[in-house]
Amino acid sequence: MTKLHSVHPKKGRGHFDLCLLVILIILLSCGLIILYSATRYTDVKEHPGQPFYTITRQVIFLAAAFVSMLFMSKTDYHKLLKLALPGFLLSIALGILVLFFGKEVNGQKRWFAVGPISFQPAEFAKLMLIFMLSSFFHKNYRKSASWSLIIKAVGITLPIFLPVVSANLSSGLIIAGIAFVMTYVASEHRPFFLISTAAAIFTCVFAFQSGLLTAILDEYQMNRIYAWIDPEEFPLSNGFQVLQGLYAIGAGGLFGTGLGNSLQKLGFLPEAQNDMIFSIICEELGLFGAVLIIFLFLLLLWRMMEIAQNAPDDEGMFLVSGIMGHIGIQVLLNIAVVTNTIPNTGISLPFISYGGSSILFLLTEMGIVFRVSSESKEAQ
Repeated sequence: MTKLHSVHPKKGRGHFDLCLLVILIILLSCGLIILYSATRYTDVKEHPGQPFYTITRQVIFLAAAFVSMLFMSKTDYHKLLKLALPGFLLSIALGILVLFFGKEVNGQKRWFAVGPISFQPAEFAKLMLIFMLSSFFHKNYRKSASWSLIIKAVGITLPIFLPVVSANLSSGLIIAGIAFVMTYVASEHRPFFLISTAAAIFTCVFAFQSGLLTAILDEYQMNRIYAWIDPEEFPLSNGFQVLQGLYAIGAGGLFGTGLGNSLQKLGFLPEAQNDMIFSIICEELGLFGAVLIIFLFLLLLWRMMEIAQNAPDDEGMFLVSGIMGHIGIQVLLNIAVVTNTIPNTGISLPFISYGGSSILFLLTEMGIVFRVSSESKEAQ
């Protein structure tokens, strides 16, 4: 995605990208099957007589998300980008307000809750950052020097990053990753991003070794890092979830124990339906099933890259690049957490984990991708 477009889009034919649609439906269908398998035991135990409690709620969320996706696929994204600034400011305000008035779960305020309905403003913030950076890069990438562009992009990201990372480190990492990907696409200084990545890793290692990280992070966050380094030293506390997830992965072998036959989901693995659902995939479907799911995600990202490369204008290209970065980073971080490659940060697996806010905004983003695809060079 090195070529930036300067032409205005022709009116799209409104065709749905069949390839992308098939990949998405297969991924969502696999997600529902896996989610039902992961939650049936706990649903029977916690909601007597309702073995389909979780999956029913997820289907309702999914239906609402599909409506949003269809709406966005028929909406001119150029008009949406005109609302980027007010949406961006609203997301900053919500990110701050949730710190004071949000519902507290596990010691953190990350949700607004009204009765049975909850809303996570971090999901809204991800989409608004994509909109804001797309609008900014479209207007400025030819007018600004590349270094100036990078500095301005950081300045745009920080106001939305800081309140989010204060309540939710994992969402903060994803927001930073989205900005990183989109700035990489817009910038001419590509080696800078490799150098900055290496510098960031070195800084984190130095901060940990010197004890500086202890002064920056909260105690619970440091405990997660210690548990990541040696989970067996914390088998009943911060290392418990990691160990149970690794036990599930190890038990799956090559072809798994069979769909529905997981032992870890029987109350042993916390958040089996959400952050750790990839462990259940590995246990029940084995290495074969895990590779299949990863392959589906790679197909999805590949198709999105093709759409971005063939986008009719810069706005469409930047939007799809940001959405692709969001999904790709979240998948990568979730699998890295489950396999204990990075510290546990509580990241859901897109399109598969349980969650209303997540699936709503993910499919809303996919609606934008479908819209760009319908107006792309391939559709003309």
